[in-house]
Amino acid sequence: MKKIILHTLILAFATLLSSACSASRTVKYAPQDSGSDISGTWTVNNVSLDGFPSGYSLQNIFDIAAYEDFKGSRWELNERGTGNICLTNGVVHPIYWSVNKSGIIHTFQFKKLADNQKPKHRTSAYSLEFQDLANGKAVFKTPVSLPGGQTGYINFSFL
Repeated sequence: MKKIILHTLILAFATLLSSACSASRTVKYAPQDSGSDISGTWTVNNVSLDGFPSGYSLQNIFDIAAYEDFKGSRWELNERGTGNICLTNGVVHPIYWSVNKSGIIHTFQFKKLADNQKPKHRTSAYSLEFQDLANGKAVFKTPVSLPGGQTGYINFSFL
């Protein structure tokens, strides 16, 4: 009789423990944060400036290169949120990226990673605004704070 009670208590405890653990592993899917419509390989076919005063000198963007150097670059974005920005000069920058479609303005965010660096160890990130994608084309724009409280945009046209 003691063995039956002991086995029943062990089974009840195991059931309780297993149900408590499984609830904490539930992941809620949020479709507005999906990057599946952006994943793939994209090529920048044009880079332009909007809202910058004449004569304004724009230096290195994304801590990578001058904005002109992004024309012809390839952005390889896989569905797991990792990828690469490949410049035409052969330099490759690993990135970790995500998409946020929860507000009116959709954003593509990425962290530039050093070799074998984990995204959680990188605090700075870059953000580009975009509208819905159409026919395999996209325009992403990154806001730049200018003197006098103005905002200029660097526009990246992707194919």
